[in-house]
Amino acid sequence: MGNLIEVKNLKIVYRANGRDFIGLDGFSGSFESGKISAIFGPSGSGKTSLLMSVGTLLPPTEGSIVYDGRDVYSLPEAEVQKLRRKIGITFQEPTFINVLSVWENIELALYGAGKLKAEFKRRAEELAYKLGIGDILHKRPTEISGGEARRAAVVRALAHDPDVLLLDEPTAYLDGESTRTLIKLLEEEKERGKTIIVTTHDPVFDKIADAKFYLQHGKQIT
Repeated sequence: MGNLIEVKNLKIVYRANGRDFIGLDGFSGSFESGKISAIFGPSGSGKTSLLMSVGTLLPPTEGSIVYDGRDVYSLPEAEVQKLRRKIGITFQEPTFINVLSVWENIELALYGAGKLKAEFKRRAEELAYKLGIGDILHKRPTEISGGEARRAAVVRALAHDPDVLLLDEPTAYLDGESTRTLIKLLEEEKERGKTIIVTTHDPVFDKIADAKFYLQHGKQIT
């Protein structure tokens, strides 16, 4: 796919305890291939809701998300599943299966993407060493630090070589050197034509992002 993602008038409403809560109220924007797009905003501003919806994991209450001319939430489930295999995503709090090693968690993601092949395993290992976590792949997720878990989640998201990469606060818990290494990797993936969307508080993305969006209290601001 050409990796153009168009979000139009997106609204997300959550229902809890008999009340409606607006997670996102009318976001619009385009995300292009070969670019890093950063979504800035404080906690609770709707950044994660937006990312989850773009990642086909949270149906919007109103509005649309269009991948290369196709409205994601109007597609048959089989087509959505195919699309998901072209998306890599990390969550604000990395989640792993704790009875498996970090490497086994990565292999499981490759299997789910239909890419459990030697070339993708090699790619995963290369990514891990690039990000400085090659020596912790044999460990259980409970035995690694928060920063290592975040980098492992990035490796897992990138291992199957997706067209679209969605990262929720990817530099949280990372020290300066680890952040610089991750930024370098994202710039390399950008040059390879990926559509990269990052939610962040980190001012480093203010310098490298090709497109910037701002959220506050669920609303898009300029």
